[in-house]
Amino acid sequence: MTMISSDPPLRAFLFHCMADARRKAISLDLTAANIPAGSCLTGWVFDGEVRVSVQEPLPVAIAPEPVLRGLRSSGYFVWEEGSNPKSTTQ
Repeated sequence: MTMISSDPPLRAFLFHCMADARRKAISLDLTAANIPAGSCLTGWVFDGEVRVSVQEPLPVAIAPEPVLRGLRSSGYFVWEEGSNPKSTTQ
Protein backbone atom coordinates (compact mmCIF):
# COMPACT_ATOMS: atom_id res chain seq x y z
CA MET A 1 0.00 0.00 0.00
CA THR A 2 1.40 3.40 -0.99
CA MET A 3 1.48 6.07 1.71
CA ILE A 4 0.64 9.67 0.86
CA SER A 5 2.98 12.18 2.47
CA SER A 6 1.36 13.46 5.63
CA ASP A 7 3.95 16.13 6.37
CA PRO A 8 2.14 19.20 7.66
CA PRO A 9 2.41 22.33 5.50
CA LEU A 10 5.26 24.68 6.37
CA ARG A 11 4.24 28.15 7.51
CA ALA A 12 6.29 30.59 5.45
CA PHE A 13 6.26 34.17 4.21
CA LEU A 14 6.16 35.51 0.65
CA PHE A 15 8.17 38.57 -0.42
CA HIS A 16 9.06 40.47 -3.58
CA CYS A 17 12.15 42.58 -4.22
CA MET A 18 11.56 46.31 -3.86
CA ALA A 19 13.57 47.10 -7.03
CA ASP A 20 12.24 44.24 -9.16
CA ALA A 21 8.82 42.79 -8.34
CA ARG A 22 9.57 39.76 -10.57
CA ARG A 23 12.17 38.59 -8.01
CA LYS A 24 10.32 36.62 -5.34
CA ALA A 25 11.28 34.88 -2.14
CA ILE A 26 9.63 32.57 0.36
CA SER A 27 11.22 32.45 3.80
CA LEU A 28 10.59 30.82 7.15
CA ASP A 29 11.64 34.17 8.68
CA LEU A 30 8.93 36.84 8.82
CA THR A 31 11.59 39.57 8.57
CA ALA A 32 13.39 37.97 5.57
CA ALA A 33 16.66 38.44 7.50
CA ASN A 34 17.84 34.94 6.52
CA ILE A 35 17.75 35.71 2.76
CA PRO A 36 21.21 36.69 1.47
CA ALA A 37 21.47 40.47 0.98
CA GLY A 38 22.90 40.06 -2.53
CA SER A 39 19.69 38.51 -3.81
CA CYS A 40 17.86 41.88 -3.48
CA LEU A 41 19.96 44.96 -2.70
CA THR A 42 16.96 47.27 -2.14
CA GLY A 43 15.16 45.08 0.40
CA TRP A 44 12.25 42.68 0.51
CA VAL A 45 8.57 43.70 0.61
CA PHE A 46 6.25 41.42 2.59
CA ASP A 47 3.38 39.99 0.50
CA GLY A 48 1.77 37.66 3.02
CA GLU A 49 1.84 34.33 4.77
CA VAL A 50 1.73 31.11 2.76
CA ARG A 51 1.41 27.41 3.53
CA VAL A 52 3.87 25.30 1.59
CA SER A 53 3.19 21.63 0.88
CA VAL A 54 2.88 19.34 -2.11
CA GLN A 55 -0.86 19.04 -1.39
CA GLU A 56 -1.65 22.78 -1.50
CA PRO A 57 -1.13 25.16 -4.45
CA LEU A 58 1.05 28.18 -3.83
CA PRO A 59 -0.36 31.66 -4.58
CA VAL A 60 2.45 32.11 -7.13
CA ALA A 61 3.15 30.16 -10.32
CA ILE A 62 5.86 27.82 -9.06
CA ALA A 63 6.05 24.13 -8.25
CA PRO A 64 6.10 23.52 -4.48
CA GLU A 65 8.84 20.85 -4.47
CA PRO A 66 11.87 23.13 -5.08
CA VAL A 67 10.45 25.64 -2.59
CA LEU A 68 10.11 22.93 0.06
CA ARG A 69 13.67 21.73 -0.58
CA GLY A 70 14.99 25.29 -0.21
CA LEU A 71 12.99 25.96 2.94
CA ARG A 72 14.12 22.71 4.55
CA SER A 73 17.79 23.15 3.64
CA SER A 74 18.30 26.94 3.91
CA GLY A 75 15.13 28.43 5.37
CA TYR A 76 14.38 30.39 2.20
CA PHE A 77 13.89 30.07 -1.56
CA VAL A 78 14.48 32.87 -4.10
CA TRP A 79 13.46 32.86 -7.77
CA GLU A 80 12.66 35.15 -10.68
CA GLU A 81 9.02 35.14 -11.78
CA GLY A 82 8.82 33.49 -15.20
CA SER A 83 11.80 31.20 -14.59
CA ASN A 84 9.33 28.68 -13.10
CA PRO A 85 11.65 26.21 -11.36
CA LYS A 86 10.26 22.70 -11.61
CA SER A 87 10.50 19.76 -9.30
CA THR A 88 13.17 17.18 -9.98
CA THR A 89 13.11 13.44 -9.65
CA GLN A 90 14.77 12.34 -6.45
